Amino acid sequence: MSKRANGDGSVFFRKKRQSWCAQLSINGKPVVRYAKTKVEASKKLQDLRNERDFGMLAMVGKTTVAEWSVEWLNRKKPDLKATTLVRYEHDIRVNIIPLIGQIKLVDLHRSDVAKIHTTLLGKGKKANTIRHAHRVISGMLRDAMRSDMIRRNVASLVQPPKIPTRSFNILDQDESRRLINVLFNIQDRTLIELALSTGMRSGEILALRWQDIDFSQNCISIDNTISFPGGGSHVLTSPKTKSGRRNITFQKTIAKEMNELRQYQDHRREMAGDKWHEYGFVFCNDFGRPLTQGGMPRQVLYPALKRAGVKRIRFHDLRHTCFSHMVARGVAITDISVTAGHANVSTTMSLYAHPLPGASNRATSAMEGLISSTV
Repeated sequence: MSKRANGDGSVFFRKKRQSWCAQLSINGKPVVRYAKTKVEASKKLQDLRNERDFGMLAMVGKTTVAEWSVEWLNRKKPDLKATTLVRYEHDIRVNIIPLIGQIKLVDLHRSDVAKIHTTLLGKGKKANTIRHAHRVISGMLRDAMRSDMIRRNVASLVQPPKIPTRSFNILDQDESRRLINVLFNIQDRTLIELALSTGMRSGEILALRWQDIDFSQNCISIDNTISFPGGGSHVLTSPKTKSGRRNITFQKTIAKEMNELRQYQDHRREMAGDKWHEYGFVFCNDFGRPLTQGGMPRQVLYPALKRAGVKRIRFHDLRHTCFSHMVARGVAITDISVTAGHANVSTTMSLYAHPLPGASNRATSAMEGLISSTV
């Protein structure tokens, strides 16, 4: 294919390299991208035109990490959840730019990425925080490489710190009963009982609306999770995985309490008057607004644990408690996986294969009959 001189660029086959080329002239200088096929080369030519139009090619070779982070976030913004965007912005502003923001992308070395790890470790940051910052810088560099701004992603050459295995804080049956028995507020009691009996995540429970409940079947449709990006706002989004969208049945006791809660909410609505915000949430404050993931445990769970004389646990540990007791009661692991909303059974197995004390004794005792019958 002959090269065109009208500024649109060209696609041609270069025998010497045995590859297809996309070429575009920028400020009188040819910019070339190579591809294995003509179709790929045509796509790269279009990418070059887009980058030229956005002024990116003029920046190649001069662009710093800080400058690229702004462009990268603007590109990613349409596809990110509000809370994810806030987290990315925080990582870039606090954990990346102060350390390597002034370095040009083309000059970035693996030691610069390692510097992020060592500096944050020195400040006492947890492994999870460092790994998240690593994912952000790695994503930035991966997209810069796809745009032919750099030749390789140096972050892929650096191993972030491993997250220590966190042991479960599971309530036994007596502790669970003691916790429930000190919950006198109908909303608090229903919320905790729902978490203990269904294993729903906090974001799923707090996103629950009355329209998601089928009282004729005692069934909940989990179609949303809630997040709080800041400024007093909340956002409902679909679960991350297809398996996260699921239906969960609940006990008749909880159905009765939910009906009581609905009557109690009617009273709260009447008391609030014009200050009530009708979002339709099952669990809300005195003005109809959703409970927050940070505030709810402090206001509900922690005081109740203290009153019950039970060890302090995270709200997420109620989920672990639920599924651990399901395993102990012989519920099929496939059924637990579906209830938990896990993407695959292996995740459920890795979390709950041996969740409760005495697992080894139960397993070996189950084989006693086999051995005795063969002796």
